[in-house]
Amino acid sequence: MIVSRAAVLIALLAATFLASCAAAPKEDRKEDLLATSQATRYWFERRVPGLNSQISNSAGYIVFPDVAQWGIVFSGGSVGRGVLYNPQGKQLGWAIINNASVGLQAGIQGFKMLMVLENEAELAEFKNGKWNGSASGVAVFDEQGGSGAAAFQDGLAVYQGANKGLMAGVNVGLNNIRYEAK
Repeated sequence: MIVSRAAVLIALLAATFLASCAAAPKEDRKEDLLATSQATRYWFERRVPGLNSQISNSAGYIVFPDVAQWGIVFSGGSVGRGVLYNPQGKQLGWAIINNASVGLQAGIQGFKMLMVLENEAELAEFKNGKWNGSASGVAVFDEQGGSGAAAFQDGLAVYQGANKGLMAGVNVGLNNIRYEAK
């Protein structure tokens, strides 16, 4: 019982810390995030046939070039900054994904993620902080390519790629993603 209380306390402290993080990076890191997010979009486009067309017909997309995910005994979480773009590639703002979790876990891994917003209503919900629930997506594994463009589910198409090694299980808690205007 003491261990589970400690795990819950650690997770709550981590969630409080993560919730206080700004979506926009510090001024000296903005150019790097913009460059890596563009490179990440191209990484996905080379591996997912039809993605460029899907983006062109969407309201916008969010790129998270590097999301760190960790777990230590009974607690863990993930955090990463991203960029929101319109379909033409113009930056609209910043995004941050963060969450804390409780349960037996161990290790550290990183992944990249791209989320395509199907329509203006979905874009407005994201900007206004009204996302909730979760979204599932397509895992893009290796240099040989992935499957075709994912179907929109509840206004989103989500793609995840491993920064190193293989991973699967694309499920994103939407209430853990926040927006900040440019």
